Amino acid sequence: MCDKNHKLLKSRPPIILFTGFLGSGKTTMLLKTIEMLSAADKKCAIIINEIGDVGIDNRQMRMLGYEVLDLFGGCVCCTMKVTLEATINHLLEGYQDLDYILFEPSGMANPLSMYPAMMNCGYREEEIQNVFIFDPTRVVLYEKRMNQLFNDSINLARCVVINKLDEVGQREIEEAVKMVETIRPGLRTFKMNLKNELCQEFHQYL
Repeated sequence: MCDKNHKLLKSRPPIILFTGFLGSGKTTMLLKTIEMLSAADKKCAIIINEIGDVGIDNRQMRMLGYEVLDLFGGCVCCTMKVTLEATINHLLEGYQDLDYILFEPSGMANPLSMYPAMMNCGYREEEIQNVFIFDPTRVVLYEKRMNQLFNDSINLARCVVINKLDEVGQREIEEAVKMVETIRPGLRTFKMNLKNELCQEFHQYL
């Protein structure tokens, strides 16, 4: 039993988790990351809530060599926790050559609610690459109405991508950086318009 667990630990693909609130750019970030990994000949599984909602062509993704698993039934934070765990276990048991598992949960899901399912599959927190996409057009909303959820999200993030640079001024960008620094000093932050290509620094980071 110990040998089997050790082998699983050695071969387990890291999870790239794309978190952020509705409209922040999670799906765009997911698609850009898929393109980047595909160009590097990486084999990935993509877990999302519903393929139809994010514009991913299931057949096209399979042609690229990806296994696309869509999770139905609502928010990851409530009805889908067991399904998420079962899906990850299915991937670990059935696809030994995966380089990454990419997961985009619902924009309403608290990241805290997803970690038990992933950890029940044997993952440690450091194996979950949580990329938080920050929409600087909503700085006031995060501060006033979603403060606890924002804090939870930043505390779990491995890095932050500040998106929509073309829609705000320098003041909002600086405020976004300050909000992240106040919660997690030194947390890696990238600034980029996800409408364009991912920055080279993010390529190197992954």
